Amino acid sequence: MTGGERAVIHPSPAQLNRFLSGEMSGCEAAPVVAHLLTGCEACREQMAPLATVVFARGVAPEPPLSDGAEYDFPIFRAFASVRRYTATLTREYREVPEERPLKEVPPPPPLSIHERTVRDELRCHTLLERSRSLRQSDPEGMVLTAALAVTLAEHISEPEHAAGSAALADLQARAWAELGNSRRVADDLSGSEAALARAVECAGQGARDPRLLALLMDLTASLYVDQRRFAEAVRLLDCTHALYQTLGETQKAGRTLISKGIATGYALDSEKAVRLLGQGLALIDAERDPKLALAGVHSLLYFLVEGERLAEASRLLDLSRPLYAAHGGRLDKLKARWLEGLIAAGLGDEASAERALNEARTGFASAELPYDAALASLALAELWLRGGCPRKIKRLVNEMLAIFQARKIRREAIAALLMLRETLEREGATVALLRSVASELARLERER
Repeated sequence: MTGGERAVIHPSPAQLNRFLSGEMSGCEAAPVVAHLLTGCEACREQMAPLATVVFARGVAPEPPLSDGAEYDFPIFRAFASVRRYTATLTREYREVPEERPLKEVPPPPPLSIHERTVRDELRCHTLLERSRSLRQSDPEGMVLTAALAVTLAEHISEPEHAAGSAALADLQARAWAELGNSRRVADDLSGSEAALARAVECAGQGARDPRLLALLMDLTASLYVDQRRFAEAVRLLDCTHALYQTLGETQKAGRTLISKGIATGYALDSEKAVRLLGQGLALIDAERDPKLALAGVHSLLYFLVEGERLAEASRLLDLSRPLYAAHGGRLDKLKARWLEGLIAAGLGDEASAERALNEARTGFASAELPYDAALASLALAELWLRGGCPRKIKRLVNEMLAIFQARKIRREAIAALLMLRETLEREGATVALLRSVASELARLERER
């Protein structure tokens, strides 16, 4: 292990008992599972009598938990299946008379250090792939799986030769990098920063793989964007883009330009953002990564609208409808509908704008996305203000306030809405004020 021998911390018998009984949460189970995956013989021996009790013949299967807690992490789903399978075998065993004792099967020979290392490296790579696959569907599961990969990578026995030691450090760096990114996706920005710093430390002891360096810079830049450190993010993405170009990684170079365009747009330079996003989209193969293409197109549409280039945005949206239909999820389509409403409002088609914004507002509220619902509501309020319907706007603002207060959303957001309501009471609301409040809410949403 790089950095010298580490003392191995074994789970206590009580922890093993709770693990076997399926009573642990995912966070508690992750280090236990990772330790067991290393093939610890001492813990195996300790688990043997506990497993006999848990899986003993005559023990009735536990009823499924009504809140689904047993199934909130993959290892528990598998473990519950084992218990159900054991119970089934128990019933079958009772029904069939015992004819002769079963022969004892000798245990398999212990693996060599090299065999264990190869096995655990494969397991770690599998966990990292699994973590990445959970990004859209299960951010908490993504974090837990990445944490399991880190624990396993840190427990792998270090090969004796130097090349193996460097390869292990790179594996640990990739595991920490995945944990850092998963924490960012789950809105734990301080935890993400700590994990990425550890990934950089591990990579410094590795083989200096340029692809790993590019990955670390790319993920750190994404964190900087979420932290609103846009200038630092852009500098990192410039280096990442140059490195990917040197490596001949055109797809990744295009993705980096898309990320740079988004960071630039958030830094309030929508014209440059549009240019960078266009360059990035021109480099990528949309068929190879349609989700990336969709993200790039959606960002381009957003910044075209921000820059009031509405005719261009309208044409791009029409061209992109097949992409949204084929690869967009419900939220992607809601956001496209919101942009469609903004475009229609800007082009003077108020009837179409009102329909689209109402649909987007209702959809965001149903999906429990209060900030997005508020932004659609404020765009709708702008339409109503121009149409002379202040009462409808007051009702809308009161609805937004009730939701934000019930969810204890940031004080700054509630203060902005309270100020808007007070101005409406004095009949002093303007389009400029509505846009200012919308801009503040968008900023606060990005800082969450």
